[in-house]
Amino acid sequence: MHIRKRTLSRLMLASAMTVLAALSPSIASAEGVTLKVFGGSALNKLAPRQTPDVQKAIQDKVIAGFLKEHPEVKAVEWDAQGPQANDVQRLMTARLANQEMDLIACSAFYTNGAYVRRGLVRPITKEIQAFAGNLDQPAIGAFTVRGEVYAVPITTMSTSAIFYNKKLFASLGIPVPPTYEDLKAAAPKLAAAGVIPLLHQGSNAPMWPMWYFETFAQSSGDPIGRTTAILDGKAKFNDADGVAAFALLKQWVDDGILSKDSLAVDQDGMRSAFASGKSAMYYGGTWEVPSLEESVKDFEWGVFAFPKMPGAAGEPKHGGGADNGMCMSATIAPEKVDAAVAFMGYLTKPDVATLYLEPEQPLATSVKGVPVVEDAYAKDLRASAFPNTVKFLDWVWPAEIATAVSSSIAGVVGGQLTPQQAADAVQAVYDDLVAQGNWPPAD
Repeated sequence: MHIRKRTLSRLMLASAMTVLAALSPSIASAEGVTLKVFGGSALNKLAPRQTPDVQKAIQDKVIAGFLKEHPEVKAVEWDAQGPQANDVQRLMTARLANQEMDLIACSAFYTNGAYVRRGLVRPITKEIQAFAGNLDQPAIGAFTVRGEVYAVPITTMSTSAIFYNKKLFASLGIPVPPTYEDLKAAAPKLAAAGVIPLLHQGSNAPMWPMWYFETFAQSSGDPIGRTTAILDGKAKFNDADGVAAFALLKQWVDDGILSKDSLAVDQDGMRSAFASGKSAMYYGGTWEVPSLEESVKDFEWGVFAFPKMPGAAGEPKHGGGADNGMCMSATIAPEKVDAAVAFMGYLTKPDVATLYLEPEQPLATSVKGVPVVEDAYAKDLRASAFPNTVKFLDWVWPAEIATAVSSSIAGVVGGQLTPQQAADAVQAVYDDLVAQGNWPPAD
């Protein structure tokens, strides 16, 4: 009797387990999935420039809103920490340890330079079509590699421009925005007034390639396409448009606009010279705005886009774009893809994006409809520079090429290298990378 009862109990338990197994997918669905968001550094969060308490409150509010709209998702766990310099290393370590990650909060720099090449993220071109209309198209371009989109941009936008002393320009009758010919004509007037026309932070080598981004855009007409062709071995850095890019840059020096003294000036020196009225202009990115607002007290400053160069075949294009985005991990489980896409789409809603972008006081944003700064300089940038902004080339180059371009520009500005020699030097570095088996990257 006891044996039969035990047998019956076992049969009932087995039957119950069978039913449970059959129902388990629906039970898991009812309980909801947990989305894992991984960031390589502490900057890979929403509103990263806010204080930690404010940043956390903003991020928690955004996630709570998403969970309310999407009850099929149980939780969103966001793990982003550490210094930016360790971004790739931290992600690779987590990947090797098989840490679960569904989405990767990513910078455009590392997405273009490492994540796509190492197969850490998957293309999402088709998945984002339903909400791509919420996004600024150049912002999407910052995360587009060989025609495929790899991230949803959720960020403030940067661009590059020339900052100038409005008082000096007005006193000398320099038109605004000036053509290149206007700047050339103004250079001797500024020099006669004891003012350096334009000073660059030349001792800060990584900032020199920004000049090449501008001139190569105009000499090539298609800076991203041509750079891709070069890195594929189908073109060369010392082709005619590459040499012309260095020649156009040299023209700024030969015409007395860009001072050779720039070679010995760092960022603080450049900013100080401008704020004190010793220089009339400097070239940089929109990240310069906070410094300008803090340091310039005796005059009003303005901004204009890098001008069209005489004889250049292409139109002006300025380095910049969307700094941060949300990538989909290459290791995401198939059953989590829909939830991950839903979270990406939620972040592009204008009212949601306003929560995490407006506190950053943006000049422009990757999501349409978010309030932006309305100061005159911001309006000027949105009218002139932002519409013609393209991906920074050092987001595409190997690091060795960026270093070589910096050295070559310094040589051209200082008069030690001709444009041809400068371009040849960059190509030699690329050829060595290929010869040593370091390009294309094996991983």
